[in-house]
Amino acid sequence: MDRSSIADVPGGATPHLCQYCENIIFTLSNSISFTYRKFDQARKDGCRFFQIILEKHPIADCDEGGYIDFHWVDGAIKLFYSHDHGIHASPLFVQKDSPASVHFKIRPLNPFPGSKESFDLIRGWIHRCDERHTRCKKLRTALSWQGPTRLIDVGNVGSKNVCVCFTVLENAVQYAALSYCWGGEQESKTVSARLEERRKGFPLAELSETIQDAVITTRRLGLRYLWVDAICIIQDDEADGERERSRMDQIYSGASITIVAARARMAADGFLQHRDVIKFYGTVCRVKYRRSSEGNGEVGSGFLSANGLDITYDDPIDLRGWTFQERHRSFRTLRFGSKQTVWECPGDLCVDGGENFVNKSSSEGLFTGTVTDLSYPYHLDDPRNKDELGYVLKAWQDLVQEYSERTLSQRTDRLPAFAAMAKAFGTFLQLEPEQYLAGLWAFDICMQLRWRRPDHVLGDGWCNERHGPTWSWASLDGPIAFDHPRLRMGVDTLKLVKDECQIGWKSPDFKYGEVEFARLTVYGFLCRSIWREENFIGRRHGTQHSIVLPLKAHWDCYEERAPEVWCLEINRNTSGERQTSYGILLAKPVGNIYKRLGYFEFYHNELKPEQIKAGVDIQGLPLNSNWFDNGGYKKICIE
Repeated sequence: MDRSSIADVPGGATPHLCQYCENIIFTLSNSISFTYRKFDQARKDGCRFFQIILEKHPIADCDEGGYIDFHWVDGAIKLFYSHDHGIHASPLFVQKDSPASVHFKIRPLNPFPGSKESFDLIRGWIHRCDERHTRCKKLRTALSWQGPTRLIDVGNVGSKNVCVCFTVLENAVQYAALSYCWGGEQESKTVSARLEERRKGFPLAELSETIQDAVITTRRLGLRYLWVDAICIIQDDEADGERERSRMDQIYSGASITIVAARARMAADGFLQHRDVIKFYGTVCRVKYRRSSEGNGEVGSGFLSANGLDITYDDPIDLRGWTFQERHRSFRTLRFGSKQTVWECPGDLCVDGGENFVNKSSSEGLFTGTVTDLSYPYHLDDPRNKDELGYVLKAWQDLVQEYSERTLSQRTDRLPAFAAMAKAFGTFLQLEPEQYLAGLWAFDICMQLRWRRPDHVLGDGWCNERHGPTWSWASLDGPIAFDHPRLRMGVDTLKLVKDECQIGWKSPDFKYGEVEFARLTVYGFLCRSIWREENFIGRRHGTQHSIVLPLKAHWDCYEERAPEVWCLEINRNTSGERQTSYGILLAKPVGNIYKRLGYFEFYHNELKPEQIKAGVDIQGLPLNSNWFDNGGYKKICIE
C-alpha cells in the first residue's frame, strides 16, 4: 500500500476510516454495488463515507430493494442510482508527491498562501500567460492605457520604505492594482497634508496589514508599482477623488495584475497569513483504489471531503459594492481567498489547491461586463436582431441585480461603484453617455423602469431612505429584481420625452457617476386610486361608484405608502383572453411632479366590465382596451 498517500491531509484534517469503508477498493474497470438498505445502515452506524455521499447527493423515493453503484472514472467516484439512473460525481484529491497524483488531478487545499512554494506556483501561472496565451497578448495590446495619476513605488524586496510617485500618461508602465475591503476608516490614507511627505518616501509599516501584504506580493511578482485607492487618491480632495474614480475602468483593466484580498474583512486583516483549511473540508474520508482489477494489484489512496472544494465567491470581498466592478473590469486577477488562491486571465483559470471549477453566476453571452467583450455586432434598430439585443439587455439587468445585493458604506456610491460597468455597457452598444439616466438606459426605458423589490426584502430591515431619483433602482439600498421575461411581450404604452428629461451630474464630465438631481418626463396612461385597508380603490368611469382594483403592489418600502396612489401603466399584454397591465405606483406631492412608490401588476380579467370612454390612438394598441384608458394619456414628470 502507498503509505505516503494515507498521511494526514495538509492543514491537520484526519481522514476517517471504519469497518464499513476500510475494505472498499475501487478499480478502474469495475463497479461496486450496495443495496440501499446496507447503505442506510452504514450511514446510521456513523460511517462518514456513506454519510458524506448522502449529504452530497440526497436520495429520495428509493425503496429498500434499490441499489447504488459506485464507479471510479477520471479521478472521481461516480454514483449511479438505480431508482433515477442519475450520475453524481464526487472528485477525490491527493497530495502532489503521492504516486496517486498520476490518477487524481485535484490537490489538497493550501494552508500557506504566503509561502515560497505558493509564489513559485503563482509566478509560473503568470509566466505561462505572458509567454503562451496568444489571446491575452492580443487583448492586452487592444486595451488603451490611461493609468492612474499616482502609483506606489514598492521598491525592492526587503525594503522598509515605499513612496508615492506621479505617473507620466504618455508612458505605459506595468503595475498591480489592489481590490480589497476598507472595513472602516483607514488611518494610513493619503491626505493633502501628507502628500509631499509620501512622495519623498515613508515606512511600509505605516500602512495597514492588507496594503502591506499587497506591497509584498507586488515585489515578489517582480513588479515595481502598485495602485491602492486609499494611498494613491487624495482622500480629502473631492476633485481629485472624482477624477480618479472616473478612471476606475482604465485603472483596473490597465493593471498588469489585480491583487484581490478576498479573505480580508477589513484593511487591518491582511491576506497572506495561514489559512484554516480544515473547516472547508468538513469530514475527510480515505478512499482506496487499485488500477487493475487483478487481486494482487497495488492499492493506493485518495481523499474524499464532505464539502465541495470548487471555486466559490463567498469571501468578505464578494459582499462589497465597489469590488464588483473591480473584479469584472480587471484584465488578470490573483485572488487570495479564504479557501484558495485563484489565478484568472482570459486564457486560463488556476488554483493552488482544491478543484479548478466554478459555477458562473452572471449571464454568459455577448456581454459579460469583462474586458474580453467585443463590440455589439448589430444595429440597435434592426428588428431582425431584437432577440440578440434582448439577451444583451437581460445580461445587463442580471449584473445590476447581482450588484444590488452588495453593500456600500456610503449610500451615494450606489451609481459611482457601478459606473465602470455602465461605461463598459455603453461602449459595447456604442451609446452616448447621455443615454444613461441614473442607472437606466433611455432607449430601453419601458423595460428598465420595470424593477421592483424582491418579495422577501421588505421585511429584512433594509434602510429605505432615498438617495437619488425615485424611478431609479439606485435610489434605494438592497436587492432589486427586474420584471422577467426579458424578451418584450405585449405593447409598451409609456413614451419617454427625452428632450424634456433633466439630469444634473455631480461631475458633468462623467455621466456614469453620481447624480445630484434627475427628472423623467413621460407620456402614459395615468389613473388615480386610494389605498385603504390593503386594497386599492378606484372609480368606475362617469360614476361615483367605488370598485376594488385587481392590482398587486410591490412597494419599494413600506414607509412610503400613501393613501392617494397614482398608477402609471408602462406595458399591457394580452395572452388569450387574459389581459395584464404592468406599471409603477406614484405619489403626487406637488403640482405635476410625481415620485415612485413601487411597481404593480393589474389583472383586467378580474375587473367587472365597464363602459370606457374613447381611447387614445397608439400604434399597435386597440382602442378602449382597458381600465387605464379612462385616466387619459398624460404628460407627467417623475423625480
